[in-house]
Amino acid sequence: MRVTTAAALVNVVLVIAMTLAGWQLWRRAGGPAGAQAGQTIAWGGPEREWQNIDGVVRAVIPELGIIVLTHADIPGYMPGMTMGFRMATPEIPAHLAVGDPVRFTVRGSPPLVVVTAIAKRS
Repeated sequence: MRVTTAAALVNVVLVIAMTLAGWQLWRRAGGPAGAQAGQTIAWGGPEREWQNIDGVVRAVIPELGIIVLTHADIPGYMPGMTMGFRMATPEIPAHLAVGDPVRFTVRGSPPLVVVTAIAKRS
């Protein structure tokens, strides 16, 4: 297979994958009905803060300052999912371990948000 053919094939696969991912987000938000109900996903714009988000620690990557969380819906930002977040400070609290239930705060201008506070739930 020639290099140009391989590159074109990779591009087609990426376009299909991105389209399906966008469709999944739209469907989770409720499709047209969700958009009318105010369940839109906000991107860009002024800095915002979302507080008291429930989640569970799935991974900790201290050398990168990243914590992976499974979180509940963040109203006005995104549906619940598992994703990595950057910490506002490079240190991840030592008392957190994989599997810990947490409550956290994120701040920023979507999609560039960071965890500014995180605490273990009892």
